[in-house]
Amino acid sequence: MNARSFRKSLLALCLAFPVSWATAQTFPSKPVTIVVPFPAGGALDMVARVLAEQMRTDLGQPVIVDNRAGAGGTIGSTAVAKAAPDGYTILLGSVATHAIAAGLYQKLPYDPLNDFEPITQLTSSPLVLTASPQLKANNVAELIALAKAAPGTVNYASTGNGTAVHIAGEALRTATQINVVHVPYRGGAQATTAMLAGEVGFIVANPQLVMSFIKADKLRALAVTGTQRLDALPNVPTLKEAGVPGVEITTWFGLWAPKGTPAVLVERLNASARKALAAPEVKRQLETQGDVGVGSSVADFSSFVRTEHKYWVSFVQAAGIKID
Repeated sequence: MNARSFRKSLLALCLAFPVSWATAQTFPSKPVTIVVPFPAGGALDMVARVLAEQMRTDLGQPVIVDNRAGAGGTIGSTAVAKAAPDGYTILLGSVATHAIAAGLYQKLPYDPLNDFEPITQLTSSPLVLTASPQLKANNVAELIALAKAAPGTVNYASTGNGTAVHIAGEALRTATQINVVHVPYRGGAQATTAMLAGEVGFIVANPQLVMSFIKADKLRALAVTGTQRLDALPNVPTLKEAGVPGVEITTWFGLWAPKGTPAVLVERLNASARKALAAPEVKRQLETQGDVGVGSSVADFSSFVRTEHKYWVSFVQAAGIKID
């Protein structure tokens, strides 16, 4: 590099630094929107609203939850991928939007790895195999026996095609070799309502959706999909303990900004989200819902997402599940 080129590069760097510093000092100067790509009342929405209140206090600006549901979370995710990279529009997505979707859709309208800036992993939890009050099965063995005795008569709910709840139901069906019917609903609230009404026999659900109903004896928890039992449901076995190995699924939620969002703003949002997750009231609420707060660094979350993306794309493709 000659002297003239070096001076130009140095000048550009000096000019860029004050802009980034000034942006960080004034951010945010208006409301921040968290886009939830699923309907209100669902698992992601519950976490978003708990988080938004705490982040509002830290950021000094309103934090708005905007539900943009549809197509297994891809509509809201696409909207954020195309939003201005200024830190004011961020996504609260999940394993479904940033790992599973890439294996399900041949023409996904966004790139989960390259169209976003990872901010932080928010939560991690297993799913809960939950039976409706009308289903005559008090444990996993009875559910399997019931489904095998009358193939095609037992149905299971999901929160929509392509969601982690759908994939978990398919994984259970494959592992147990039962003939059950998938009934997708528009979101978690609708699926839970159907469960309570006995319209469907079971669901492999995010704990946020079913925990309060399980505690109230309105739904029955048969097993959890994690490698160990859930602290909120200590008497409920894992699927492996219940005699169904190989269905060990952990779901997770996270925050992303559009690609190109300045690193200084991503770090500011990361710090705010981690502070919110550390608040005692947030910890208590997440634990009550059967969730575990994480709060990872930007680098750790980026690495985690790439690992999960690789795993779930391979899993979905091997299972032959497609949505278009």
